Amino acid sequence: MRFSLATLASRTGRRSAAILALLLLLSGCTADAGALSQPAEGLLLLTGGDSASLVVLAGKKGADRPIAIGLPLAARDTTSISAGAGGVLVGSTAGGDLATSDAVDPQGSAVDIAGLEWRPVEAKGEAGESIPTPARLAAWDPTGRRFAALAGDLGGGGDVTLVLVVPGDAKLSTIALKRGLLPVPPAWLDANRVALVAGTAAAPAAIVVDTSTGKVTKGPAGDRRLATSADGSVIATSAGPGSPIVLRSSKGWLADDGTSVGSVEVPNGVTEAISIALDAKGQRLAIVWLGADGTPRYDVHDGRDGWRRVLSQPLNGTTAAMVAWLR
Repeated sequence: MRFSLATLASRTGRRSAAILALLLLLSGCTADAGALSQPAEGLLLLTGGDSASLVVLAGKKGADRPIAIGLPLAARDTTSISAGAGGVLVGSTAGGDLATSDAVDPQGSAVDIAGLEWRPVEAKGEAGESIPTPARLAAWDPTGRRFAALAGDLGGGGDVTLVLVVPGDAKLSTIALKRGLLPVPPAWLDANRVALVAGTAAAPAAIVVDTSTGKVTKGPAGDRRLATSADGSVIATSAGPGSPIVLRSSKGWLADDGTSVGSVEVPNGVTEAISIALDAKGQRLAIVWLGADGTPRYDVHDGRDGWRRVLSQPLNGTTAAMVAWLR
């Protein structure tokens, strides 16, 4: 690993910054009238740039809006986040480093949440090999105990390696994909299969990797972004600028049978989705939209209410953001 605990933000500094951000009311949020109680609870929001931050949304008794609890970042250049079993996070950085966190419990002690600690991921393969670098876009599997990451020149056309890590056991395995991939987080379809986006931005095509055998098969073409529920049962897809978010059963998507369980149209003043995330059972959808003026915003849609938008918040001061859900 190229960073150590010493290169992460100091514990004292991180705790002070997090406490200042703790329980910050999202006064700029707009919730639709009649929205279900706290439908955004458990949403993780990562923003980048000079104002980089990580928050988790939580419910507050008697409030009709969620509150944002500030969490320390793994490193200043953290660019992706994913939540595993018990609220343990895995983060990856622009430089290609990986770190896991203490468990996040939005209903827990404020001091514990503000004092969240991160540790660099260290794992070895059977031959003693270390995690290939740079490794980015880590995503937990349905068990929440193993994650996949992508090592190599993402988006640059070079061959990419699928990295599989069980951090609790410090175990590593890799699958050489022998092809380029777009910089899209792995989307787990079940405990052994993961969907990735190959091809080019103009002609994306999914591939499905069986992590137990290393076998690679073709998936449906045309989608630039994929996100699955934590249990792998539902998938959300985006075909790029101007395209809606389409929700399907993962089985229907794999069969490319044209069926869907819902969709979300592109809002006015927005170009495309730059991050999408489904919750544990695929009942809630979070989207980061990029505005025509370059300002992102995030929306939350509730599938239990016809995929109605129940929360919308502009993200002024940043051009990059990612969403994920606790499970």
